[in-house]
Amino acid sequence: MREEWSSSTGFILASIGSAVGIGNIWRFPYIVGENGGGAFLIPYLIAVFLFGMPLIMLEFALGRHFQTSVVPTFSTIGKRFRLAGFFMVLGMGMILSYYLVITGWVLAYTLFFISGISVPFAAFTASYYPLLFFLISGGITFSVVMAGVKQGIERLAKVLIPLLFGMLLLLLVYSISLPGALQGMRFYLTPDFERLADPLVWTAAFGQAFFSLSVGFGILLTYGSYMREERIAQSAAIITISDLLVAILAGFMISPMVFSFGLTPASGVQLAFVALPPIFLVIRFGIFLGAVFFLLLFFAALTSAVSMLEVPVATLIDQYGFERKKAAALASFLIILVGLPSALSYTALKLQLFGTPLLDLKDFAFGTIGLIVAGLILSITAGWFLDHQIVFQEIGGSRRMQKLFIGIIKFFIPVILLINLVVRLITLS
Repeated sequence: MREEWSSSTGFILASIGSAVGIGNIWRFPYIVGENGGGAFLIPYLIAVFLFGMPLIMLEFALGRHFQTSVVPTFSTIGKRFRLAGFFMVLGMGMILSYYLVITGWVLAYTLFFISGISVPFAAFTASYYPLLFFLISGGITFSVVMAGVKQGIERLAKVLIPLLFGMLLLLLVYSISLPGALQGMRFYLTPDFERLADPLVWTAAFGQAFFSLSVGFGILLTYGSYMREERIAQSAAIITISDLLVAILAGFMISPMVFSFGLTPASGVQLAFVALPPIFLVIRFGIFLGAVFFLLLFFAALTSAVSMLEVPVATLIDQYGFERKKAAALASFLIILVGLPSALSYTALKLQLFGTPLLDLKDFAFGTIGLIVAGLILSITAGWFLDHQIVFQEIGGSRRMQKLFIGIIKFFIPVILLINLVVRLITLS
């Protein structure tokens, strides 16, 4: 008998956990910084509601109708799409293989601050501690998924998501009380409308929406297969708004810190691990605030990692008849094996290719290009080759809204993704 969520609340919290990850709390503020502050929020809001939310609804509809995971769903739509389903599962596994590395960094810094230890990021990555914490993060993720949908994924989400919001609000209150908070808020909220003429700002907004909401690789399709009678449109709206709220609040939290401490708004990835830790070590209550900050990041990373692992695990269960514990063990082993080069690229070994850490190369190949390709596969397959009545039956609504929904899936989303893909490849060259 197929597992189900024990309650609508558990399902919503688990889905929010899959969407709310490092992309919201760590990536979103520096993406805003790199794209002109408040101006970025306008295309981002458009992207989230016209692009992200319809894909969430689509994945939920496919999962609940077919009551199975990615590969069997695509095989049912058409035998020729079976390989496309495998591509999505493989891509998800590859992303998780390096996402666990970053999760390990976050876990390490959480423990450093709880212990009151100062470890510069350069010194951390010059050791083999990143490899150790990568393995620990993989083990924690495995143990949650192995416990099942109700006892593992749902139980974790019910505890961590409320805690995540609580810690975010605590840090927000502290941040807006800082001396430079007003300048940071002004930068964050004041739109530079001239930047809206830059197509790269729009592609960054749609790319961030895609990355943040965890759509495209079948996570929410898999979660949707455990649904009962939940209303898809309402659930998608709650998840989208919650994800958006966390991202915007994270910006309110990070921007005042950036300006108060004299940091660069577009510091990028280095903001969390290089720029902020030394400051936390010298300010009042800094050890406590640093521990809360990294624990917040870890909770967000862990709930996302769990949702990623569930995709290949569910595939092994549904497609090949594996028992859950064996499926979780095999998927975790393979993902950790594939992730070892990424982990070692930020250790004393410094594994690189063409002068670039392997983790960074994998992030671009799978977390950027692969994610866009997977979204194209999903939207084109469902928009052009699936009986639309299946989707209408699941999402409900008026006939006019159903037609608009299919139009977005068939035309708008593939065009946006193609433009994004071309821009990414052009900027690469």
